[in-house]
Amino acid sequence: MEHLAEKGFASVCASSIEWLLYCHYLMDNGLSDHTMTMRDKLNFMARKKFMARYEKQIKSILSRSGLIHATPFDVKKVIKNALPYLSPDLTGEAILTVGSSITEIVSDACGVIAIGPFGCMPNRLSEALLTETMNSKAKLATDPKNKQLRTILEGVEDLPFLAIESDGSPFPQVINAQLEAFCLRAERLHNIMLEAGH
Repeated sequence: MEHLAEKGFASVCASSIEWLLYCHYLMDNGLSDHTMTMRDKLNFMARKKFMARYEKQIKSILSRSGLIHATPFDVKKVIKNALPYLSPDLTGEAILTVGSSITEIVSDACGVIAIGPFGCMPNRLSEALLTETMNSKAKLATDPKNKQLRTILEGVEDLPFLAIESDGSPFPQVINAQLEAFCLRAERLHNIMLEAGH
């Protein structure tokens, strides 16, 4: 994040609420092994209602800084955008990484970096899918009637994406070089977005 900040980019990290809402999605759609009693279901419904209200309030307050978006996380939209590439039956963070990346690129971000631990299978699956799908065609498929999006993506083929495996050590030179190239591509997309008034 510090490196990106030095380059003039504000980073937005995936929040823990994404995982909680995804767990709710799994329960709502019978994709969890856990069975709930009627009392559990009532508690679950109440908890979801309170969480949605608090998320909206907290994000509304924090959005005044201009560093985060006030829009609540829409897990259904994220999963819908990942469906062409992953089945929701394959539970885990891969569907969130793929869906969030395709959902947020151009709409809320000028680039996406997926960072995961070495050898993490969901991270590698996400990297493989996003390397192939982070392009204007896949993005337009998420909102085909959006004329402004179509204008921004005219002449743009590949969207800025970088996958990094890390153990917490400083990045080697090859990763730093990839990060530099990513920043140039993200800045170019950002300028295109600004010209389009986005």
